[in-house]
Amino acid sequence: MRKVWIVALIFVLGGCGKNVETQVAGVVGSEPDKALYEQALKDLGRSRYTIARLTLNTLISTYPDSELLPEAKYAMAESFYREGATSNLNQAEAEFKDFITFFPIHPRADDAQLMIAMTHVRQIEKPDRDTTQAQLAEMELNRMIDSYPDSPLLDEAKDKLRQVQEVLAEGNFKVGNQYLIRKAYRAAMSRYREVLDKYPDFSRTSEVLFNLGEALRNTNNEQESAIYYGKIVSDYPYSAQVAEAKNHLTELKMQIPEPNPAAVARGQQVVKEDKGIFGRFFGTFGRRPNVSTDTKASSVRDQESPPDENKNNTLSIKKPR
Repeated sequence: MRKVWIVALIFVLGGCGKNVETQVAGVVGSEPDKALYEQALKDLGRSRYTIARLTLNTLISTYPDSELLPEAKYAMAESFYREGATSNLNQAEAEFKDFITFFPIHPRADDAQLMIAMTHVRQIEKPDRDTTQAQLAEMELNRMIDSYPDSPLLDEAKDKLRQVQEVLAEGNFKVGNQYLIRKAYRAAMSRYREVLDKYPDFSRTSEVLFNLGEALRNTNNEQESAIYYGKIVSDYPYSAQVAEAKNHLTELKMQIPEPNPAAVARGQQVVKEDKGIFGRFFGTFGRRPNVSTDTKASSVRDQESPPDENKNNTLSIKKPR
């Protein structure tokens, strides 16, 4: 009777091969690569990064021809990014660069390049400390902007670059101020000119102009100092330095320029928004650079969408809101 049962069982199993495969492999079924990817995303969503990476490694090594290979490699890179800490961010950078090397024309290549920059953005120090990470972030953001001019992420990259350059400009400005206090005027002028040349959108440009004018005036370059005092009056009519700049121009017997109408309009708008987003943004740099560590890039950091059966069984990822 036992032999008959065994034979019957073999017969049943033999006639239901696919069902047995599904039972043995759990949810793997006939699309094991997809099942592995879905499981990895679930683990990522639960912050089980090590387990997710083990699953992704299994997918990558076992199914090298899978259509999900790019998604798996991207998810691998982002798992390190999400986990944070310096060593993980360094590994994330390497993984995102690896992604671009293997898939240079993939739709997520621009996203990966932005994420490379973000690994440095997350490590930016205060403006008066080491600027290495800010410089690297600036370089990688410029690379993204130059390499992917048609990217839908271009505006975000430019916004991140603007924030990073604010930190770099602030650092140079503070160094220049230290030189100015010590009456090392030429060294101060070098720093101020660097800020004006490299970071024209710096939020404290009027102060840079004024201090540069002061350094020049104290080295008997009155005529040149008047140029910078005049720029404050014409281009930054609402700045705190205007009154003193006008006084210096009067002392130097130089004509006081009229405010630029465009500068007046811009200044009025800034004053109106001072308590809004710009005021909150620029007001925090004295404490710590307000550099976002989030990104609108398409990412596995958000909950995955249900698989679309009409899209070659690949898994789509929602973009952050």
